[in-house]
Amino acid sequence: MRKRNFILSLVITGVFIALQSTILQKIAVRGVIPDVALVVIVFSSNSMGAMRGQFLGFIAGLLQDFLSSGPLGFNALIKTIIGFIFGKLKGKLFLDSILLPVIFILSATILKEGFTALTGLIFLGSEKFMYFGRSFLIELGLNAFLSPFIFALMKLLKLYRVNEKDGF
Repeated sequence: MRKRNFILSLVITGVFIALQSTILQKIAVRGVIPDVALVVIVFSSNSMGAMRGQFLGFIAGLLQDFLSSGPLGFNALIKTIIGFIFGKLKGKLFLDSILLPVIFILSATILKEGFTALTGLIFLGSEKFMYFGRSFLIELGLNAFLSPFIFALMKLLKLYRVNEKDGF
């Protein structure tokens, strides 16, 4: 059962990444698209634990790296860390319908932007890039708005059990 849930999470994440790269590009708000894969990673990590969360984050980030023009491993690193962090929260907070998904996704989006800025500064020495700007605020709003809907969809698909032990 747990393996099936993890594989289903991988498939759903892949579908959302494909949507993010195709359909959502066409309806972007000021050129910014929501990171729906991040929402799925946060939900799945919180449901399945740190080990599976970081693995899911790595695979999703690697897939995004293949589909983007950025350096290979950039998204994989960031999504792996986020999957681990939210996986560590498994069982520590009650996942309600609206408030906690929004708080989780706001936090995850801020972490993602912070890691992006830090990674860019360390590896690229790029102080020219503007982080935490208008694009970030738009993405933050879009992610927060979509999070309750995506969390509800994931719950409908029954991708988690509260009493499962962490591990592969």
